[in-house]
Amino acid sequence: MADIVAAGYRRTPEVLETDVVVDGAMKSGNTWFRFLVAGAVFGLDVTLAPPTAVYYLVPDIENDTVYERYDSTMFFKSHSLPRPEYRRVVYLLRDGRDVMVSMYHHLRAVRGEDGVDFLRMVRDGEGLSPCKWHEHVQAWTANPFGAGMITIRYEDLLADGVRELQRLCEFVGLERDRSTLQAALSNAGFERMRGMEATPGANPDPMWPADKRFLRRGEAGSHRDEMPPEVLAAFMAQAEDTLGETGYLAP
Repeated sequence: MADIVAAGYRRTPEVLETDVVVDGAMKSGNTWFRFLVAGAVFGLDVTLAPPTAVYYLVPDIENDTVYERYDSTMFFKSHSLPRPEYRRVVYLLRDGRDVMVSMYHHLRAVRGEDGVDFLRMVRDGEGLSPCKWHEHVQAWTANPFGAGMITIRYEDLLADGVRELQRLCEFVGLERDRSTLQAALSNAGFERMRGMEATPGANPDPMWPADKRFLRRGEAGSHRDEMPPEVLAAFMAQAEDTLGETGYLAP
């Protein structure tokens, strides 16, 4: 480790005031957004570059041991709750019901199909890190350390990704033309991302089973046909207010 750091790499987390942290509850589109940042901010064609180049440009605070600081402003991926050192934050928000469905399949891939109880996961938070969806959203909505922050919805990225990437660029003080943002979206489209999964180093989780898909459906509303009524009821008992406050319940 000392040799690596001496060679110019730094231990994570070391977040400066100028850095941008892309945060969100697990399964809210964080990995996808790393690829969008690589294309929109850095101009990387992710269909030509290896996935490891994306992870180099947007390190994972929780999982990467070291990183190289190549500019005064770094972009980091995180799933953590608010921290005082996170001064500029892009918060990724996704319908918590879809998050739970995606997380359920994620844990089944890691633990085995019989290793996860959907109801206990939702009701008791088994396997959810660092906390339940509504707790994560509420913590960042409160923004206790006063970070400069914008919220980008997963569903809005699907509906009008160029607009949302324009919001990102405005937030970080960058100018990018529409064609650059459209290329970033097209290059990181769902089918292309799924096609990249077979590439060595494509999966950011080294423990992920080689025979399982990391990207599953990539659409909004999956809870409608994948969330059993009793699981939905347990989720709504805890998170209904947060769903309403974030605009995910019809008036």
